[in-house]
Amino acid sequence: MNVGRRDARTRLAHLLCEVATRLQGQDLVNDYGYELPMTQEQLADATALTNVHVNRTLKSLEDEGLIKRDRRAIRFPNWQALKAAAGFDPLYLHLGQQSAAGLG
Repeated sequence: MNVGRRDARTRLAHLLCEVATRLQGQDLVNDYGYELPMTQEQLADATALTNVHVNRTLKSLEDEGLIKRDRRAIRFPNWQALKAAAGFDPLYLHLGQQSAAGLG
C-alpha cells in the first residue's frame, strides 16, 4: 500500500524481505537465503519500477553487501542490515510467531 512512498532501493529491499519472511513460514529458506521465485520483470511489476531500474538496484544492494546473488538464488549476508534498509517489520504480515522471529 505504501510502495509509492518508498525509493527504488527501499521498495526492492522490502519486497525481498517480505518474500523471505513468507518463504520462511513454509520452511523454504536456508542458509540465510532462498531461491528467488520471481524474474526481474516480475520484481519490476511488483515494485512499480522498470526492469532496468530493478537490475541496477539489485546490483546496488549487492555492492552494499546487503544481498548476494547466484543465478536464481539470493542470500542475505546481513539480514538485520537489509531489514533496516527496507524499513521492514514482519508483524504487518500477521503470519504468527514462526515468521516474526526473522532470519537471524
